Amino acid sequence: MAYKKPLFIMKTKTLQWIVMGFFALGFIGLAIPWTFPFFVVLTPLAVVVALAMLIMGHERPIDWRFFTALGIVFALSYIVELLKVHVFFVEDMFFFGDSFGPVLLNIPLLIGLCWVALLYICAAVAERLNTNAVVKVLASSGLVVLFDIALELVAHKLDFWYWTWEIPIWNYVIWFVSALVMFTIMKLFRVRIENRLATTMYVTLIIFLLLLHVII
Repeated sequence: MAYKKPLFIMKTKTLQWIVMGFFALGFIGLAIPWTFPFFVVLTPLAVVVALAMLIMGHERPIDWRFFTALGIVFALSYIVELLKVHVFFVEDMFFFGDSFGPVLLNIPLLIGLCWVALLYICAAVAERLNTNAVVKVLASSGLVVLFDIALELVAHKLDFWYWTWEIPIWNYVIWFVSALVMFTIMKLFRVRIENRLATTMYVTLIIFLLLLHVII
């Protein structure tokens, strides 16, 4: 059964200021050497808080298709990361750090939640385009890759993950194809995500990562 009303419980502008303030606080904490270790440990909490803010800005009714599609995304993303660590790349070429918390088969359990949040954000941004579903899926996938490019700049500094060799272009191909499959699944389930806050969060995250790259 779908909710009769969207989960929009705060004004968009209020949430936008909260998002920018949240990441500004995170940036300051990570930029100061003596607070850096404390803020890195808070990574799992930051992911949960970001998801909570996205939920507050969600603007469409939610039904079983929404939860099913995102559940599939969660499972597939974990499988993708499992394959990256154990199959796609040579041994010890790519591995995760400790910032994401508990792991299963060397893959952080939190990684699925991170994928869900990222795909939700990118789908919401692309949904604002006045075009067809195919272009929206391609645009969403492109936004995912763009985010990864920015994230790779600081991932090792934040103890997210490490590459022992130069990052291969194959990594970005995996991100794009994986996102393409997951967004297609969301479309097949007729999941339409509308959330004006998502654009603010995406842009804020990109700026946040680029500034961190310069500072730390």
